Amino acid sequence: MSKFNYPLMPRPIAVPRPWGGGKLCKLYDRPCVDSTQPIGESWDVSTWPTDPGNPGLPTITKITNGPLAGRPLDKVVDVPVVVKLLDSAEKLSVQVHPVEPDAHKDEMWYILHAEPDAYLFCGLAQGCNVEDFCDLVKSPSPDEDEVLSTLYRARNLKAGDHFNVPTGTIHAVGPGIIAFEVSEKMQITYRLFDYNRGRALHLDDGCKAAMAVRPNLPTLKPGLDIEGADSVETITEFPTFCVIKVSGDRFTVKSAEHMHLITATMGDIRLSGPTPDWDIVLKHSYTCLVPGTSQAYSIDTMGSGEALITALKGRTEL
Repeated sequence: MSKFNYPLMPRPIAVPRPWGGGKLCKLYDRPCVDSTQPIGESWDVSTWPTDPGNPGLPTITKITNGPLAGRPLDKVVDVPVVVKLLDSAEKLSVQVHPVEPDAHKDEMWYILHAEPDAYLFCGLAQGCNVEDFCDLVKSPSPDEDEVLSTLYRARNLKAGDHFNVPTGTIHAVGPGIIAFEVSEKMQITYRLFDYNRGRALHLDDGCKAAMAVRPNLPTLKPGLDIEGADSVETITEFPTFCVIKVSGDRFTVKSAEHMHLITATMGDIRLSGPTPDWDIVLKHSYTCLVPGTSQAYSIDTMGSGEALITALKGRTEL
């Protein structure tokens, strides 16, 4: 079900988290939300029904522009990923996602902002193996420093850094980060270590996932014909989505085989295309959903010099 022929601009949904940094509306032109907890996530493009941590909070984004304005996104198109911004003031739990043929969650993080000394964990440290890690986290009251020493720590983060997190990878976001995240739509997460904060862990399922063999599925090819860019770099290739960083002042997407996301990572950008509905300004940190098309459209980075394009599995029916 894909019934759109112009770029859709969904309205972000602010999601409170106890670890939230509260910086999204300070650094970007986003509405502030009164909440008893700071905002830790913004669900920017989503057809997933509710927040797993708060089932009473709907997380299907609504379209804000063009003839389809006001419609829930899931009534127009089935998007195979969820796009979020993560805003962390504290370190998140060490976690992993399932590895099964019908349940997997590949992710990609692209850093938009990082405080000095910001860090994250992605995979195991050199010389560590999953069996030893699981033995450690299953021991009574495992030592935090010992657990974290088994993980690969990415330090001194800066805007533009990116990390691929295949399903089954042990990972954790650290404090002081705002990251653009695109992930498969499945929302199952196993918590393996939570700094002894007392929340429930999922050690058996999580360790099973961390030891499983990732499904050997063919990766998605971008299917994009881009002209006039300074550089076009594929930074993520997964079966459900692939991410391309395009640099330049102005470039043209001559055709796109797949529906795709466009994200303004370094500043506002402008799209213009075959009809007036294609003429939009995408604010810094925002993402729009663009149909597959055989008609050319252009992207003006308005001095920021960069945009991300994320091709999605599935075709648009025009």
